[in-house]
Amino acid sequence: MTVGEAAQGRSSGSFVSTLVRGAFAIPAWPALFLLFATAAVVQPRLLTIPFLLIVLRQAVPLALVALGQCLPMIGRSIDLSPAGVIAVVNVTLALPMFSGGPLWMSLAFPLVFGALVGLFNAGLIAFVRASAVVVTLGMSVILVGVSYLVSGGAPGGSVHPFVREIATGRMATIPVAGILLVVIAAATWFVLRRTTFGHALYATGSSYPAAWLAGVSVRKELVVAHVMSGIFAGLAGIVLTGYIGTGTLNLGADLVMASIAAVVLGGTTFGGGAGGVVGVLAGAFALTFLANLMTGIGVGKPAQLIVQGIIIAGAAALARWREG
Repeated sequence: MTVGEAAQGRSSGSFVSTLVRGAFAIPAWPALFLLFATAAVVQPRLLTIPFLLIVLRQAVPLALVALGQCLPMIGRSIDLSPAGVIAVVNVTLALPMFSGGPLWMSLAFPLVFGALVGLFNAGLIAFVRASAVVVTLGMSVILVGVSYLVSGGAPGGSVHPFVREIATGRMATIPVAGILLVVIAAATWFVLRRTTFGHALYATGSSYPAAWLAGVSVRKELVVAHVMSGIFAGLAGIVLTGYIGTGTLNLGADLVMASIAAVVLGGTTFGGGAGGVVGVLAGAFALTFLANLMTGIGVGKPAQLIVQGIIIAGAAALARWREG
C-alpha cells in the first residue's frame, strides 16, 4: 500500500468516524433520514409538501413543550409539570368568561399561569434543593386535580375564535402555528447562544460548583429556566386548545415524556450536550412523523404506544450513555 492510499484510508475512516459520532450526538437527524427513506418506500404520499406541513402543525405543541424542557435540562434539572399546566389552560380557556371575553385574557392567562407554576417549581428546586422530579411531578398531579375542579369534571364549551385561528389558520399554505413555532424557536436560540443567561445556564449545567465559584448566579439561572419552561407549556396549551376548540380532560398528558425524548434525540442532555434548538425541533418533528407513518401503514394504537415507549426508554439510555 502506498503512502497516498494509506492517507486516503485514514481520511475515509475519519469521515465515517465523524458521521458515527455525529449520529450519536444528535440522533434526530439519522432518525429523520431513516423515517423519510421508509416513507418513500411504503407511504410516498407522506413526503408531499402538503402532508409535511400538516405534520409540522401537529408537531407544534410537542415542539413548544420540548423547547421549554430543554432549558431546565441544560441546567441539569427537569420539568414534569407541563401536562398539568396544559390541562388547566385548556379547561380555563373554554370557560365563557374567556371564550366570550377580550382576546388578551385568553393569551395572557396561559403565559402568566405557566410562569407562576415555573416560579413555584424553581423556588423549591433552587432554594429548598428539593428533587426536581418529585416537585414537578407532584405539581403536575395537583394541576390535573385543579383542572377537574375548574371544569366540574365535565369540560366543554368553546374557545375564543382567535385561539382557534392560531392553531388551525394558515398564511398562504403555511400553518400559522408553524410560523409561531419558528419565531419562538429563533428567539430561544438567541437567548441560549447570544445572551449572558444562556452562557450561564450552560455553565450551571456543566458544573454547578464550578459555575458558583466563577460567580454565576446559579439559582437565578435555574429559576429563569423553569419560568420559561412554564411559559412554553402555557403556549402549548393555547395551541392544543385551539386545535380541539373545547375543554377536555387530561389534554397533553402524553407530551411530557415525549418532550424529554425529543430533547434527547435533539442532542441535548442534562447539563448541555451537542444539540440545541434546531436539534430539539428535529426530534419533535421526527416523533410526530413517526406517529403518522405508523398510522399510515396500519399500525394500531397499542403498538404505537409500545414503539413510542421504546423510543423514550432508548432516548433516556442514550442520554445516560452520552453523559458517561
